[in-house]
Amino acid sequence: MYLYGGEVMNFSDTASTNFLPPLHGIRIVDLSQIGAGPYGTSMLGDMGADVVKVESLEGESFRYIDNLFGHGDSAYFYGVNRSKRSLTLDLKSIEGQEVLQKMVRNADVFVVSFKPDTVDRLGIGYEKLAQLNDQLIYCQITAFGETGPRAHQPGMDILGQALGGIMGLTGEKDGPPIKAGVPIADFLASFSLGFSVSAALRARDLNGRGQKISLNLLDGQVAILANILTHYQRTMIPVRPEGGGHPQLVPYQPFQDINGDYFILACLNDGFWSRLTDVIGKPEWTDDPRYASNPDRVKNRQELIAILSEIFAQQPASYWLEKLDSAGVPCSPVNRLEDVFTDPQVIHNESIITLKHPKHGEYPVPNIPIRMHGTPAQPRGYAPRLGEHSREILADYGFAAKEIDNLISKGVVTEFEDKLVSTGTSKAKD
Repeated sequence: MYLYGGEVMNFSDTASTNFLPPLHGIRIVDLSQIGAGPYGTSMLGDMGADVVKVESLEGESFRYIDNLFGHGDSAYFYGVNRSKRSLTLDLKSIEGQEVLQKMVRNADVFVVSFKPDTVDRLGIGYEKLAQLNDQLIYCQITAFGETGPRAHQPGMDILGQALGGIMGLTGEKDGPPIKAGVPIADFLASFSLGFSVSAALRARDLNGRGQKISLNLLDGQVAILANILTHYQRTMIPVRPEGGGHPQLVPYQPFQDINGDYFILACLNDGFWSRLTDVIGKPEWTDDPRYASNPDRVKNRQELIAILSEIFAQQPASYWLEKLDSAGVPCSPVNRLEDVFTDPQVIHNESIITLKHPKHGEYPVPNIPIRMHGTPAQPRGYAPRLGEHSREILADYGFAAKEIDNLISKGVVTEFEDKLVSTGTSKAKD
Protein backbone atom coordinates (compact mmCIF):
# COMPACT_ATOMS: atom_id res chain seq x y z
CA MET A 1 0.00 0.00 0.00
CA TYR A 2 1.08 3.54 -0.68
CA LEU A 3 0.39 6.54 1.51
CA TYR A 4 -0.22 9.81 -0.35
CA GLY A 5 -1.55 12.85 1.48
CA GLY A 6 -3.06 10.62 4.14
CA GLU A 7 -5.04 8.51 1.66
CA VAL A 8 -4.12 4.84 1.40
CA MET A 9 -3.98 3.65 -2.20
CA ASN A 10 -3.92 -0.14 -2.62
CA PHE A 11 -2.57 -0.99 -6.06
CA SER A 12 -3.33 -4.68 -5.60
CA ASP A 13 -7.03 -3.95 -6.11
CA THR A 14 -8.30 -5.26 -9.45
CA ALA A 15 -9.96 -1.93 -10.19
CA SER A 16 -6.61 -0.19 -9.82
CA THR A 17 -4.51 -2.39 -12.12
CA ASN A 18 -5.18 -0.20 -15.16
CA PHE A 19 -3.58 2.72 -13.33
CA LEU A 20 -0.36 1.19 -12.05
CA PRO A 21 2.53 3.68 -12.03
CA PRO A 22 5.20 3.07 -14.70
CA LEU A 23 7.87 1.61 -12.38
CA HIS A 24 5.50 -0.53 -10.31
CA GLY A 25 7.30 -3.70 -9.22
CA ILE A 26 10.83 -2.25 -9.57
CA ARG A 27 12.80 -2.63 -6.35
CA ILE A 28 15.52 -0.11 -5.51
CA VAL A 29 18.08 -0.42 -2.70
CA ASP A 30 19.21 3.14 -2.03
CA LEU A 31 22.43 3.85 -0.12
CA SER A 32 22.71 7.43 -1.38
CA GLN A 33 22.86 10.44 0.94
CA ILE A 34 22.36 14.22 1.06
CA GLY A 35 20.78 15.53 -2.19
CA ALA A 36 21.65 14.06 -5.59
CA GLY A 37 20.85 10.41 -4.95
CA PRO A 38 17.99 10.83 -2.46
CA TYR A 39 16.03 13.25 -4.66
CA GLY A 40 16.61 11.07 -7.72
CA THR A 41 15.41 7.91 -5.98
CA SER A 42 12.44 9.83 -4.57
CA MET A 43 11.33 10.64 -8.11
CA LEU A 44 11.79 6.99 -9.07
CA GLY A 45 9.56 6.26 -6.07
CA ASP A 46 7.06 8.78 -7.44
CA MET A 47 7.09 6.66 -10.60
CA GLY A 48 6.05 3.62 -8.58
CA ALA A 49 9.34 1.93 -7.67
CA ASP A 50 9.64 0.45 -4.19
CA VAL A 51 12.60 2.43 -2.85
CA VAL A 52 14.29 1.25 0.35
CA LYS A 53 16.55 3.87 1.90
CA VAL A 54 19.33 2.03 3.73
CA GLU A 55 21.02 4.11 6.43
CA SER A 56 23.48 3.61 9.25
CA LEU A 57 22.00 3.06 12.69
CA GLU A 58 22.48 6.78 13.40
CA GLY A 59 20.96 7.89 10.11
CA GLU A 60 22.51 10.03 7.40
CA SER A 61 23.98 13.39 8.43
CA PHE A 62 21.40 15.49 6.59
CA ARG A 63 18.67 14.22 8.88
CA TYR A 64 20.28 16.58 11.40
CA ILE A 65 21.06 19.64 9.25
CA ASP A 66 18.12 21.50 10.83
CA ASN A 67 15.53 20.77 13.52
CA LEU A 68 12.39 22.14 11.87
CA PHE A 69 10.52 18.85 12.32
CA GLY A 70 12.44 17.84 15.44
CA HIS A 71 15.79 16.20 16.10
CA GLY A 72 16.70 13.87 13.25
CA ASP A 73 13.81 15.10 11.10
CA SER A 74 15.22 18.02 9.13
CA ALA A 75 13.13 19.92 6.59
CA TYR A 76 15.91 19.36 4.05
CA PHE A 77 15.63 15.60 4.54
CA TYR A 78 11.84 15.75 4.30
CA GLY A 79 12.11 17.69 1.05
CA VAL A 80 14.23 15.15 -0.84
CA ASN A 81 13.31 11.76 0.66
CA ARG A 82 9.62 11.19 -0.05
CA SER A 83 8.16 8.07 -1.67
CA LYS A 84 10.48 5.59 0.04
CA ARG A 85 10.81 3.35 3.08
CA SER A 86 13.57 3.33 5.70
CA LEU A 87 15.82 0.48 6.85
CA THR A 88 18.71 0.92 9.29
CA LEU A 89 21.63 -1.45 8.81
CA ASP A 90 25.11 -1.82 10.29
CA LEU A 91 27.15 -2.36 7.14
CA LYS A 92 30.36 -2.64 9.15
CA SER A 93 29.17 -5.94 10.62
CA ILE A 94 29.25 -9.33 8.90
CA GLU A 95 25.53 -9.79 9.52
CA GLY A 96 24.78 -6.38 8.02
CA GLN A 97 26.73 -7.27 4.89
CA GLU A 98 24.82 -10.54 4.62
CA VAL A 99 21.50 -8.69 4.87
CA LEU A 100 22.52 -6.28 2.13
CA GLN A 101 23.69 -9.11 -0.11
CA LYS A 102 20.35 -10.89 0.22
CA MET A 103 18.54 -7.67 -0.66
CA VAL A 104 20.77 -7.16 -3.70
CA ARG A 105 19.90 -10.64 -4.96
CA ASN A 106 16.25 -9.58 -5.01
CA ALA A 107 16.69 -5.97 -6.20
CA ASP A 108 16.47 -4.37 -9.61
CA VAL A 109 18.49 -1.24 -8.87
CA PHE A 110 21.25 -0.37 -6.39
CA VAL A 111 22.24 3.27 -5.81
CA VAL A 112 25.27 4.46 -3.83
CA SER A 113 26.89 7.88 -3.43
CA PHE A 114 29.87 7.19 -1.18
CA LYS A 115 33.41 8.12 -2.20
CA PRO A 116 35.04 5.41 -4.34
CA ASP A 117 37.41 4.34 -1.55
CA THR A 118 34.49 3.99 0.87
CA VAL A 119 32.62 1.80 -1.62
CA ASP A 120 35.70 -0.42 -1.91
CA ARG A 121 36.23 -0.55 1.85
CA LEU A 122 32.64 -1.64 2.45
CA GLY A 123 32.87 -4.27 -0.28
CA ILE A 124 29.84 -2.98 -2.18
CA GLY A 125 31.43 -2.27 -5.56
CA TYR A 126 29.77 -3.21 -8.83
CA GLU A 127 31.95 -6.22 -9.60
CA LYS A 128 31.09 -7.89 -6.30
CA LEU A 129 27.36 -7.14 -6.34
CA ALA A 130 26.99 -8.10 -10.00
CA GLN A 131 28.19 -11.59 -9.06
CA LEU A 132 25.17 -11.84 -6.76
CA ASN A 133 22.71 -10.53 -9.36
CA ASP A 134 23.73 -10.21 -13.01
CA GLN A 135 20.52 -8.31 -13.78
CA LEU A 136 21.29 -5.57 -11.26
CA ILE A 137 21.33 -1.93 -12.40
CA TYR A 138 24.12 -0.45 -10.27
CA CYS A 139 24.33 3.36 -10.12
CA GLN A 140 27.30 5.06 -8.47
CA ILE A 141 27.17 8.82 -7.90
CA THR A 142 30.38 10.69 -7.11
CA ALA A 143 31.40 14.32 -6.97
CA PHE A 144 34.11 14.32 -9.63
CA GLY A 145 34.35 10.79 -11.03
CA GLU A 146 35.50 7.39 -9.80
CA THR A 147 39.04 7.85 -11.16
CA GLY A 148 41.26 10.84 -11.87
CA PRO A 149 43.08 13.49 -9.82
CA ARG A 150 40.04 14.49 -7.73
CA ALA A 151 38.38 11.10 -7.34
CA HIS A 152 39.63 10.68 -3.76
CA GLN A 153 38.43 14.10 -2.61
CA PRO A 154 35.17 14.77 -0.77
CA GLY A 155 32.81 16.80 -2.91
CA MET A 156 29.47 18.53 -2.82
CA ASP A 157 27.19 20.75 -4.89
CA ILE A 158 29.09 24.04 -4.59
CA LEU A 159 32.33 22.39 -5.73
CA GLY A 160 30.56 20.93 -8.75
CA GLN A 161 29.24 24.38 -9.66
CA ALA A 162 32.67 25.94 -9.17
CA LEU A 163 34.73 23.38 -11.10
CA GLY A 164 32.13 23.02 -13.85
CA GLY A 165 32.30 26.73 -14.67
CA ILE A 166 28.78 27.62 -13.55
CA MET A 167 29.89 29.96 -10.75
CA GLY A 168 32.35 31.60 -13.13
CA LEU A 169 29.38 32.56 -15.32
CA THR A 170 27.00 33.60 -12.55
CA GLY A 171 26.87 36.93 -10.72
CA GLU A 172 27.10 40.62 -11.43
CA LYS A 173 29.58 41.96 -13.95
CA ASP A 174 32.99 42.40 -12.27
CA GLY A 175 31.52 40.95 -9.07
CA PRO A 176 32.41 37.83 -7.08
CA PRO A 177 31.32 34.37 -8.26
CA ILE A 178 27.82 33.41 -7.16
CA LYS A 179 26.42 29.92 -6.76
CA ALA A 180 22.88 29.15 -7.84
CA GLY A 181 20.25 29.59 -5.14
CA VAL A 182 19.45 25.87 -5.19
CA PRO A 183 21.86 22.90 -5.44
CA ILE A 184 21.73 22.54 -9.22
CA ALA A 185 24.75 20.22 -9.38
CA ASP A 186 23.03 17.83 -6.99
CA PHE A 187 19.60 18.05 -8.56
CA LEU A 188 20.81 17.78 -12.15
CA ALA A 189 22.40 14.51 -11.05
CA SER A 190 19.02 13.55 -9.54
CA PHE A 191 17.30 13.88 -12.90
CA SER A 192 20.21 12.16 -14.64
CA LEU A 193 19.77 9.29 -12.20
CA GLY A 194 16.13 8.83 -13.15
CA PHE A 195 16.88 9.14 -16.87
CA SER A 196 19.78 6.68 -16.83
CA VAL A 197 18.11 4.10 -14.58
CA SER A 198 15.02 4.08 -16.79
CA ALA A 199 17.22 3.63 -19.88
CA ALA A 200 19.16 0.81 -18.21
CA LEU A 201 15.94 -0.97 -17.25
CA ARG A 202 14.82 -0.77 -20.87
CA ALA A 203 18.20 -2.11 -22.02
CA ARG A 204 17.78 -5.00 -19.58
CA ASP A 205 14.41 -5.75 -21.14
CA LEU A 206 16.19 -6.09 -24.48
CA ASN A 207 19.33 -8.02 -23.51
CA GLY A 208 18.53 -9.56 -20.13
CA ARG A 209 21.57 -8.05 -18.43
CA GLY A 210 22.15 -5.39 -15.81
CA GLN A 211 24.93 -2.83 -16.00
CA LYS A 212 26.79 -0.15 -14.09
CA ILE A 213 25.88 3.55 -14.38
CA SER A 214 28.44 6.18 -13.36
CA LEU A 215 27.26 9.72 -12.60
CA ASN A 216 29.13 12.65 -11.11
CA LEU A 217 28.29 16.24 -10.24
CA LEU A 218 31.13 17.75 -12.29
CA ASP A 219 30.13 16.15 -15.59
CA GLY A 220 26.56 17.34 -15.10
CA GLN A 221 27.68 20.95 -14.71
CA VAL A 222 29.88 20.79 -17.79
CA ALA A 223 26.95 19.27 -19.70
CA ILE A 224 24.76 22.33 -19.10
CA LEU A 225 27.36 24.55 -20.77
CA ALA A 226 25.94 23.26 -24.07
CA ASN A 227 24.77 26.65 -25.35
CA ILE A 228 28.05 28.49 -24.72
CA LEU A 229 30.89 25.96 -24.73
CA THR A 230 30.97 25.61 -28.52
CA HIS A 231 30.42 29.36 -28.93
CA TYR A 232 33.49 30.06 -26.80
CA GLN A 233 35.65 27.55 -28.68
CA ARG A 234 34.62 29.16 -31.95
CA THR A 235 35.32 32.76 -30.87
CA MET A 236 37.87 32.26 -28.07
CA ILE A 237 36.24 35.25 -26.37
CA PRO A 238 35.92 34.55 -22.62
CA VAL A 239 32.35 34.51 -21.31
CA ARG A 240 31.93 36.44 -18.07
CA PRO A 241 28.98 37.08 -15.75
CA GLU A 242 26.32 39.44 -17.07
CA GLY A 243 24.19 39.69 -13.94
CA GLY A 244 20.71 38.63 -14.96
CA GLY A 245 21.54 39.09 -18.63
CA HIS A 246 22.47 36.66 -21.38
CA PRO A 247 25.87 36.64 -23.11
CA GLN A 248 24.30 35.99 -26.53
CA LEU A 249 20.89 37.73 -26.38
CA VAL A 250 19.85 41.37 -25.82
CA PRO A 251 17.52 42.39 -24.22
CA TYR A 252 17.13 39.23 -22.17
CA GLN A 253 17.30 40.15 -18.49
CA PRO A 254 15.54 41.72 -15.49
CA PHE A 255 14.63 45.40 -15.46
CA GLN A 256 13.68 47.55 -12.48
CA ASP A 257 10.41 49.47 -12.34
CA ILE A 258 9.47 52.77 -10.71
CA ASN A 259 8.97 51.05 -7.33
CA GLY A 260 12.25 49.18 -7.36
CA ASP A 261 10.62 45.86 -8.25
CA TYR A 262 11.97 43.68 -11.04
CA PHE A 263 10.41 42.01 -14.05
CA ILE A 264 11.87 39.91 -16.85
CA LEU A 265 11.96 40.87 -20.52
CA ALA A 266 13.18 38.17 -22.92
CA CYS A 267 13.57 39.05 -26.60
CA LEU A 268 14.66 35.71 -27.95
CA ASN A 269 14.64 36.90 -31.57
CA ASP A 270 14.21 39.95 -33.78
CA GLY A 271 10.47 39.40 -34.07
CA PHE A 272 10.01 39.91 -30.34
CA TRP A 273 12.34 42.92 -30.54
CA SER A 274 10.12 44.50 -33.18
CA ARG A 275 7.06 44.09 -30.96
CA LEU A 276 8.95 45.56 -28.01
CA THR A 277 9.85 48.70 -29.96
CA ASP A 278 6.15 49.33 -30.54
CA VAL A 279 5.37 48.86 -26.82
CA ILE A 280 7.97 51.42 -25.72
CA GLY A 281 7.16 53.88 -28.51
CA LYS A 282 10.42 53.41 -30.43
CA PRO A 283 9.33 51.72 -33.70
CA GLU A 284 12.23 53.36 -35.55
CA TRP A 285 14.65 51.14 -33.61
CA THR A 286 13.55 48.19 -35.73
CA ASP A 287 15.64 49.59 -38.60
CA ASP A 288 18.29 51.32 -36.50
CA PRO A 289 21.66 49.77 -37.47
CA ARG A 290 22.69 49.81 -33.80
CA TYR A 291 19.76 47.62 -32.72
CA ALA A 292 18.14 46.05 -35.80
CA SER A 293 19.52 42.54 -35.29
CA ASN A 294 20.49 40.60 -32.20
CA PRO A 295 24.24 40.73 -33.02
CA ASP A 296 23.86 44.53 -33.31
CA ARG A 297 22.17 44.68 -29.92
CA VAL A 298 24.80 42.47 -28.31
CA LYS A 299 27.51 44.76 -29.70
CA ASN A 300 25.75 47.83 -28.29
CA ARG A 301 24.49 46.14 -25.13
CA GLN A 302 25.63 48.74 -22.61
CA GLU A 303 24.10 51.69 -24.44
CA LEU A 304 20.80 49.92 -25.18
CA ILE A 305 20.29 48.51 -21.69
CA ALA A 306 20.89 51.94 -20.16
CA ILE A 307 18.18 53.48 -22.36
CA LEU A 308 15.71 50.66 -21.73
CA SER A 309 16.35 50.89 -17.99
CA GLU A 310 15.40 54.56 -18.02
CA ILE A 311 12.18 53.81 -19.91
CA PHE A 312 11.09 50.93 -17.68
CA ALA A 313 11.83 52.90 -14.50
CA GLN A 314 8.96 55.27 -15.36
CA GLN A 315 6.11 52.82 -14.66
CA PRO A 316 5.34 49.93 -12.27
CA ALA A 317 6.11 46.38 -13.35
CA SER A 318 2.40 45.55 -13.59
CA TYR A 319 2.00 48.24 -16.26
CA TRP A 320 4.84 46.89 -18.37
CA LEU A 321 3.86 43.25 -17.92
CA GLU A 322 0.34 43.97 -19.16
CA LYS A 323 1.63 45.91 -22.17
CA LEU A 324 4.29 43.35 -23.06
CA ASP A 325 1.98 40.38 -22.64
CA SER A 326 -0.68 42.01 -24.81
CA ALA A 327 1.93 42.56 -27.53
CA GLY A 328 3.14 38.96 -27.32
CA VAL A 329 6.56 39.83 -25.89
CA PRO A 330 7.92 37.19 -23.46
CA CYS A 331 7.90 38.63 -19.95
CA SER A 332 7.40 37.63 -16.34
CA PRO A 333 7.45 38.94 -12.80
CA VAL A 334 10.40 37.84 -10.67
CA ASN A 335 8.84 35.65 -8.00
CA ARG A 336 10.32 35.34 -4.55
CA LEU A 337 10.02 31.90 -2.99
CA GLU A 338 6.87 32.92 -1.13
CA ASP A 339 5.34 34.17 -4.39
CA VAL A 340 5.75 30.77 -6.04
CA PHE A 341 3.12 29.27 -3.71
CA THR A 342 0.47 31.74 -4.93
CA ASP A 343 1.44 32.06 -8.60
CA PRO A 344 -1.67 31.24 -10.68
CA GLN A 345 0.20 29.03 -13.16
CA VAL A 346 1.99 27.13 -10.39
CA ILE A 347 -1.38 26.51 -8.73
CA HIS A 348 -2.97 25.47 -12.03
CA ASN A 349 -0.12 23.04 -12.77
CA GLU A 350 -0.24 21.59 -9.25
CA SER A 351 3.52 22.14 -9.17
CA ILE A 352 3.45 22.00 -5.36
CA ILE A 353 1.58 19.27 -3.54
CA THR A 354 1.02 18.44 0.12
CA LEU A 355 2.13 15.31 1.93
CA LYS A 356 0.64 14.32 5.26
CA HIS A 357 2.95 13.17 8.02
CA PRO A 358 1.33 11.22 10.89
CA LYS A 359 3.16 13.26 13.52
CA HIS A 360 3.93 16.63 11.94
CA GLY A 361 0.86 17.00 9.76
CA GLU A 362 0.84 18.45 6.26
CA TYR A 363 3.92 19.85 4.55
CA PRO A 364 4.54 20.98 0.96
CA VAL A 365 6.92 19.42 -1.55
CA PRO A 366 7.46 20.01 -5.26
CA ASN A 367 5.37 17.72 -7.41
CA ILE A 368 7.27 15.52 -9.83
CA PRO A 369 7.61 17.73 -12.94
CA ILE A 370 6.66 14.90 -15.30
CA ARG A 371 3.02 14.25 -16.14
CA MET A 372 2.35 10.69 -17.29
CA HIS A 373 -1.08 10.74 -18.90
CA GLY A 374 -1.47 6.98 -19.15
CA THR A 375 0.29 5.77 -16.01
CA PRO A 376 0.14 8.05 -12.96
CA ALA A 377 3.27 9.37 -11.27
CA GLN A 378 3.15 11.44 -8.11
CA PRO A 379 4.76 11.68 -4.67
CA ARG A 380 3.43 8.71 -2.72
CA GLY A 381 4.37 9.26 0.88
CA TYR A 382 6.14 11.36 3.49
CA ALA A 383 9.88 11.05 4.16
CA PRO A 384 10.29 8.07 6.50
CA ARG A 385 11.51 8.20 10.06
CA LEU A 386 14.78 6.41 10.75
CA GLY A 387 14.17 2.66 10.68
CA GLU A 388 10.43 3.14 10.36
CA HIS A 389 9.99 0.16 8.04
CA SER A 390 12.95 -2.03 9.00
CA ARG A 391 10.93 -5.06 10.04
CA GLU A 392 8.51 -5.06 7.11
CA ILE A 393 11.31 -4.47 4.57
CA LEU A 394 13.26 -7.46 5.84
CA ALA A 395 10.11 -9.57 5.68
CA ASP A 396 9.51 -8.42 2.10
CA TYR A 397 13.05 -9.48 1.19
CA GLY A 398 12.52 -12.99 2.52
CA PHE A 399 13.73 -12.86 6.13
CA ALA A 400 11.81 -14.97 8.66
CA ALA A 401 10.41 -13.37 11.81
CA LYS A 402 13.00 -15.10 14.02
CA GLU A 403 15.82 -13.90 11.77
CA ILE A 404 14.53 -10.35 12.01
CA ASP A 405 14.23 -10.54 15.80
CA ASN A 406 17.81 -11.83 15.98
CA LEU A 407 19.14 -9.01 13.79
CA ILE A 408 17.38 -6.43 15.94
CA SER A 409 18.55 -7.99 19.21
CA LYS A 410 22.16 -7.94 17.95
CA GLY A 411 21.89 -4.28 16.96
CA VAL A 412 22.50 -5.01 13.28
CA VAL A 413 19.13 -3.44 12.51
CA THR A 414 17.00 -1.00 14.49
CA GLU A 415 13.32 -0.25 14.15
CA PHE A 416 11.21 2.78 14.83
CA GLU A 417 8.88 2.04 17.73
CA ASP A 418 5.79 3.95 16.55
CA LYS A 419 4.69 1.72 13.65
CA LEU A 420 2.70 3.47 10.93
CA VAL A 421 1.10 2.77 7.57
CA SER A 422 3.92 2.06 5.11
CA THR A 423 4.75 3.92 1.91
CA GLY A 424 5.30 0.85 -0.21
CA THR A 425 5.62 -2.92 -0.24
CA SER A 426 6.39 -5.59 -2.78
CA LYS A 427 7.10 -9.29 -2.81
CA ALA A 428 10.53 -10.87 -2.99
CA LYS A 429 11.60 -12.26 -6.34
CA ASP A 430 12.82 -15.53 -4.93
